[in-house]
Amino acid sequence: MVASWIILALISALLVSSSSILEKRTLLHQHAMEFITVLSICTAIFTMPLFFMSDTSSISLNAIAMTFIASFIGSLAALLTAKAVRHIAISLSSPLLAFTPLATLIIAVIFLGEKVTGIQVTGILVLMAGAYFLQSHAHDNVLEPLKQLFKSKHIRYMLLAVMFYGISSVLDKKILGAEADGGLGVPALAYLPLNQFFQAIILVVMMLIFHDGFKGVEQGIRSGWKPILLIGFLLVWARLSYTFALSLPGVLVSLFIPIKRLGIIFTTFFGGRIFHEKEVIRRSLACVVMLIGAVLILF
Repeated sequence: MVASWIILALISALLVSSSSILEKRTLLHQHAMEFITVLSICTAIFTMPLFFMSDTSSISLNAIAMTFIASFIGSLAALLTAKAVRHIAISLSSPLLAFTPLATLIIAVIFLGEKVTGIQVTGILVLMAGAYFLQSHAHDNVLEPLKQLFKSKHIRYMLLAVMFYGISSVLDKKILGAEADGGLGVPALAYLPLNQFFQAIILVVMMLIFHDGFKGVEQGIRSGWKPILLIGFLLVWARLSYTFALSLPGVLVSLFIPIKRLGIIFTTFFGGRIFHEKEVIRRSLACVVMLIGAVLILF
């Protein structure tokens, strides 16, 4: 069982990493809200057939309401991240995502009552440190991303997104978790399409209220439908791996998310080659630190 969730976490990490690189390139030419709305519509369409293939008899009104809340928070996190990635260098925004495991850990301990050992907490902190240094490699001063906190509203967007990601992950676990673990036991194949459907509706409504409505959706489709289709395809498989892993009995979301963060290694190395980045020694050392942290988490 342990091996299963680790494999699923790594698959999700690799797929999210690939989609992140494509997302950055696409956002260079597209408005953040248009991009994230069209992407949510795309993933909703891709996942909708799964709903009719799953057992929906166990889905209660409470589960639907909680899924809507998780979708709303996840939508805000995705939108804030897209805004940050579009307007600032990825070497400033990405290191801050390394703090997602800490946010998830704190919320999971408080609201899910998850218990982690001292060694595992140490592993999470070590992995976070490695992830931060890995993605801050573009700066002479590794504290530059934190210094920018007081200068850029988009950095603050990213930190707010980190908090939202932590909350949505804990909600996902509560909804997907087995009843023996205190969860609602909603099947992964039912939860994912329902979550994506709600996100699409929420983001379209936000487009109507805060942007240029269906005109923006049409513009988003026209200007970036090809990369968005590919990103959507990768994200669907990443989220399938994620939801299946969280639905497994005994899996702690506070430990799953740090392992999933190993995707930063893939993003940095493949992204570094694409964007011709340097600092190979610092990146390599940071990766070693991350792997040490991952090993400690699995104790």
